[in-house]
Amino acid sequence: MSASFKENLVERMGRLLPKEGAVRVFELGSGTSKAVAPFLRENKRVQYLGLEPSEKALKEAKKEIGDLPNAKLEKGLAYQTIGESNFDLSFSLSVLEHVKHLPEFIYTSVKAVKLGGYVVHLYDLGHSLHPSSMKERFQVFLGNKFPFVLPEHKFVRYLDPEEVKKEMEKAGAEVFDITYHQMPNHKALLKRLKPENEEAERLCEEIIDWEYKISPWLKNMEKPAREKLFLSICVWGKRIK
Repeated sequence: MSASFKENLVERMGRLLPKEGAVRVFELGSGTSKAVAPFLRENKRVQYLGLEPSEKALKEAKKEIGDLPNAKLEKGLAYQTIGESNFDLSFSLSVLEHVKHLPEFIYTSVKAVKLGGYVVHLYDLGHSLHPSSMKERFQVFLGNKFPFVLPEHKFVRYLDPEEVKKEMEKAGAEVFDITYHQMPNHKALLKRLKPENEEAERLCEEIIDWEYKISPWLKNMEKPAREKLFLSICVWGKRIK
């Protein structure tokens, strides 16, 4: 296990995969593939495809996982099916808030997996609720109100989990859970703390585990209060048609 939240999430997604035999996973907007690298190194039976539009990010990803025979990277936008529907899992990490054509993106993520396969999308609210600059604040405003103005690589907006759920269900997935993560103080602690022994690492994992355990209790909390406390949302689905 790792103190990194995203690495921990990838490990949790791995528990959804069949226990035996080769399995295939597809990451949409894979970036540098840093979060998935430890999982791929430890699970050689997992075949990974990362699809990423940024040439710069792909170069970094090749440094991370380019030496792995079970990893493949491709350049492109995930707005059309990739000619396959035999993945066991598709997922994205901190991508949906930057997706200009959400229905197409989510449709691709659902149709890429076989029936019974899993679809998981983690996305962030920090850009829209706590913009880091006036420029980002303006970009969020445009993304929310006038999305056609922004080019793909600058797009960012606020995204409600109910919209994600609706699009996943429309594409043929059943959403079976929504979890809430990365309280600012938790995120800051995990980012700065470098566990040097098993006990410290276990304590870091317990912080992450707590967020999963508290999530069922948060569904009835008023949205503004919940969004102030938890800046990342993870929507978990399974393809049923």
